[in-house]
Amino acid sequence: MCYTGKYMYSLLASWQLNLVLYVVCTVAFFQFYKRAIRGSKRDGAATVAVELAAGLTVLILVPFFRIQFPTDMRSWLLLAVAGIFYALNDRLQVTARRNLQVSVFSVVDQLSVVFLVIYSFTIFHEPFSGARALGAACIIFGNSVLFLRKNGFSFNKYVFLVALARLAFATAVSIDIGLSRSFNLPLYIALTIFIPAVLLVTFERIRFSAIKEELTGPVRAHFTMAGVLFGLSVFFSLRAFQAASSISLIAPLQATVVLFSVLVSYFFLKEEDGKIRKVVASLLTILGVYFTTR
Repeated sequence: MCYTGKYMYSLLASWQLNLVLYVVCTVAFFQFYKRAIRGSKRDGAATVAVELAAGLTVLILVPFFRIQFPTDMRSWLLLAVAGIFYALNDRLQVTARRNLQVSVFSVVDQLSVVFLVIYSFTIFHEPFSGARALGAACIIFGNSVLFLRKNGFSFNKYVFLVALARLAFATAVSIDIGLSRSFNLPLYIALTIFIPAVLLVTFERIRFSAIKEELTGPVRAHFTMAGVLFGLSVFFSLRAFQAASSISLIAPLQATVVLFSVLVSYFFLKEEDGKIRKVVASLLTILGVYFTTR
């Protein structure tokens, strides 16, 4: 391999590039998803439409990675159970995203970190860490700042939906921790996207015509872009973690998505109310994520 080829391969495999691409794709995904949901007719069908676009996008990357699968049944069962919780997360998020500003959703979205910290102490019996506890407290405080008003706290049921969705997400992540290394990475990501899609179609009895309507309707471009960006953001996130092999390095940097989402939403979605409060909440959230990795 020539020097240029080696350099390009090294760059593409670096955690730095994958981190930057994750942040860019995630921030853009938040914007396109919000615009897509505004014009959708049925939340369940909208969820599946985005999942299909995301899964198909990631499948394109399968040939670029070594084909491998776990040989034990336990891994497949864990993946299936995790898929149930991913489905809950995806479905609840759609309804919440429709009714919340992106700048608000992006902050509340980080509650998954709080749930993961709780799981680390309770389920995984990791030693208690004051830094992690402080980090979780900072994230909760950041959320409190976001909803603080002169007459007390002000939030609606959709905030609770996000919290419930992130609890489901944290549960799914806790179940399948480490599984991705046993699979071809893009195929693993596609499975964690397609399994929830199949579950939603089955249990919500979503017709193909309803999904097609979302993907061919007036906001089809936004749905397609949201799906593509969603799939790529998950891919680049896992690649960054695998390349760096350090949660304490990557997690706080990925959390900057919160601040960038607040700033981008201010300009592109005209979410101008409470901008200072949202920035403060974002910074507290990023700080909280930093402490949880100490």
